Amino acid sequence: MLRPKLACLVVAAFTAGALAACSDQSPVAPGAASDGTGAPRLLSQPVPGTYELSFFKSGLSGLEPVSSLTVCAAGSVCEELILGAHVEASGAPAQSGMVIFQYCSYKGLPPNDIARADEAPSAACEDGSATWANLPRGVATDASGNAYLDFGLVMIPRTVGFRFRYLGQGSGIANGVSASADFTWCPVSGCE
Repeated sequence: MLRPKLACLVVAAFTAGALAACSDQSPVAPGAASDGTGAPRLLSQPVPGTYELSFFKSGLSGLEPVSSLTVCAAGSVCEELILGAHVEASGAPAQSGMVIFQYCSYKGLPPNDIARADEAPSAACEDGSATWANLPRGVATDASGNAYLDFGLVMIPRTVGFRFRYLGQGSGIANGVSASADFTWCPVSGCE
């Protein structure tokens, strides 16, 4: 009866030793990983970044910054708003990651309803009468830390709040949210 218990103890001790030897974690340094030389190293933490939102339209020489646009009217040349995001940390642009653009949306109104626009200024999201809604798709950052999304044409004058969420996805830059900014579409007669 002593022999089976002794055999079980030997097997248990051997298994525990084998598991510890194959582990990438150092038993004396929680949160550390081997660097391949057997020496433990600390896992790097993402660094805080800067998250800048900008507004553009297409121009003859590429993207042109804008602060407002005229609404699209029948028979006129219509310009589309292009949302821009720039992400960097310590002066170096994000080399990867995903940007999700958001707009401020009044509660209870359906999106994409031309007669009852759900888009709201950012102040409505701050006071709780509206919430941030994701635009349909995320955009990967390019090698310059930029991401762009065509918001499209607007036919009703209004002011809409925008922001974006950045998901670092192993880029070394922490997830973050840009400051919100409002964009205005003016009547065909022009902005006041």
